Amino acid sequence: MNILFAPFPETVSVSGRDYRIVTDFREWIKLSELLQYTERFTVQVRDMILEWYIDPPPPDERESIYALTEFLAADAIHLESFREGSEEEPVDGAYTRRKRSLEGVYSFREDAICIYSAFRSVYGIDIESVPYMHWWKFLVLFEGLPANTEIKERIYYRSIDLNEVEDKEERKRIKKIKKQIALRKPNRVMDDYQIGDMFA
Repeated sequence: MNILFAPFPETVSVSGRDYRIVTDFREWIKLSELLQYTERFTVQVRDMILEWYIDPPPPDERESIYALTEFLAADAIHLESFREGSEEEPVDGAYTRRKRSLEGVYSFREDAICIYSAFRSVYGIDIESVPYMHWWKFLVLFEGLPANTEIKERIYYRSIDLNEVEDKEERKRIKKIKKQIALRKPNRVMDDYQIGDMFA
């Protein structure tokens, strides 16, 4: 998908049919948190997830949830800097992030203030009061935040592998920073196996 001329989707496709879904970024942050912080994926959790459909959800509940998690990931717009296995160098070129998952380097819950202030200062967007913003648009803007914003600095330092830092003093400095900005609770991402367990 090229966002320069293609509109952001309002539906997901399941078994060849399109189903309308909620697309406002706030709702997808809520879904992201639901998937990240839920200890067990019960029938109740499944029913909550299916509420992201505006239309009655597809009869195949497993595929219905897969479609939502794919929309959540937004792979179609190629957010490379948030993808596992990115070959991209950080801005200053100091440390390489090769073949490393970036899961857990930011939290919509714990980094909320940083994200809010970055959107306000960089884009002039008050994300608390903006009436509507498509989830994928939010992600594009999130990825496009400058490296000198606090949220991007947090992502950068959390993603550094200390084993790749050769200088002892630099490693000590970065370790201290990582400790100060460490997320209090590891992110939980629902994978295919966990989805399968919900329907076992």
